[in-house]
Amino acid sequence: METWPDAGYTPFRGAKGNTWEGGMRVPGVAYWRGVITPGRTSDGLFDLSDIFTTSCTLAGVPGEIPKDRYIDGVDQTSFLLSNQGDSNRKFEYYWLMKTLSAVRAGEFKYLRAATTTTADDVVNMGGFSGVAENYSYGKLFNLYLDPKESHSYLIRKLVYNEVFQNALRRHAESFKKYPPKLAVTME
Repeated sequence: METWPDAGYTPFRGAKGNTWEGGMRVPGVAYWRGVITPGRTSDGLFDLSDIFTTSCTLAGVPGEIPKDRYIDGVDQTSFLLSNQGDSNRKFEYYWLMKTLSAVRAGEFKYLRAATTTTADDVVNMGGFSGVAENYSYGKLFNLYLDPKESHSYLIRKLVYNEVFQNALRRHAESFKKYPPKLAVTME
């Protein structure tokens, strides 16, 4: 539980300034009369960067997306316009400043690093508090069953480990072709 007004009591752990779900998850609303079905709800992954690529497709210029830089956006046109569309984003990457913190696929989130509150930290500061910690083996959470991210399922779901490791590896490979301007921590 974090303090109001940044978080209050929500089903999610954390608040602004960290990569727990309470610091990352934001509800979204899409409205387009006569095109997007009113009242439809979805828990599909959608990133802010997806707005650019989706807008290019909707504007009829998908070929205008720059090829000389890394574009993280995924075209979500079919997700938005179909009555029962599924998200085209299979993985969501979480960055804690310059550190690759986690990756999410569906209801599962694999966490490698996070901001944690320790006994010597100020309690309930709101966001932007705590200590950055790298986890030796990572943590795996089922966000549908455990939105507070308090019980790691990693030892029981080792079969998923390869999926997340491959996703992290592919993400890291994009930095070889398109080097970041700032030094980042991938491992």
